[in-house]
Amino acid sequence: MTRRTTTHRMTTRRLAVAIATVLGVTMTLTGCAPTGKDLFTQAQTVNTTAKEAVAELQLYLYDSIWDVGTYGEIPEACGADGYRFKFSRWAHGSADAPWRLPQGTPKATADDVITWLEEHGWTGIVFRSYTGGVTDVTITTRKPDAHIDDLLITISPGEATDGINLDATTTCEPGNVDVLSELMFPDGLSEYTSPLSEHPSAEPFFGMAPDSPTPGPRPAPVTYPAPTESPTPAPSPTP
Repeated sequence: MTRRTTTHRMTTRRLAVAIATVLGVTMTLTGCAPTGKDLFTQAQTVNTTAKEAVAELQLYLYDSIWDVGTYGEIPEACGADGYRFKFSRWAHGSADAPWRLPQGTPKATADDVITWLEEHGWTGIVFRSYTGGVTDVTITTRKPDAHIDDLLITISPGEATDGINLDATTTCEPGNVDVLSELMFPDGLSEYTSPLSEHPSAEPFFGMAPDSPTPGPRPAPVTYPAPTESPTPAPSPTP
């Protein structure tokens, strides 16, 4: 896929997200929690907007494949009757292709990340370093207009390869989490699968309903071969 095609797709999605966001804000101001199709659409907007905001940071840090810790499309309860999503991504390269911190050291990389966050509308930025031999540093921040209540950035130096971990929590939105889960996964989670790795420009999956706008086939579930039982060899006779 060319960069131009990816940019066009993301621009189209953002326009749709903006329209849905206005509708969601209107429902919130009138005090009515959405239901049915409106709930599904609002939740997809929240999920997609948050992931695209984090994806911008991912692309800035490492324009390649990131590991998926928690994919982040299974809603969880929050507040009196609300839902939210959590997701995490990790960049670290591999033993064959080690990845190093863009600015060389955790503190220099953190300073650069903080500057980027400030320039892109993130707020409540807090930097933390640790004593006792802990070499990791962390940044916490938020972007409510992108439906991100908290983003924890952990910057970790290593001997073979460095790493950056992103843990995001969306804002708590009005809507019954059980109803939303049924809309997203009408057949339950028995067949649920999610990517183990992903490029930041990938189209987010959202739910497994037959009429949901989830693009393409979902990743195949990860299976592992059953262990092979080998007979224990008999001890050698003692001379």
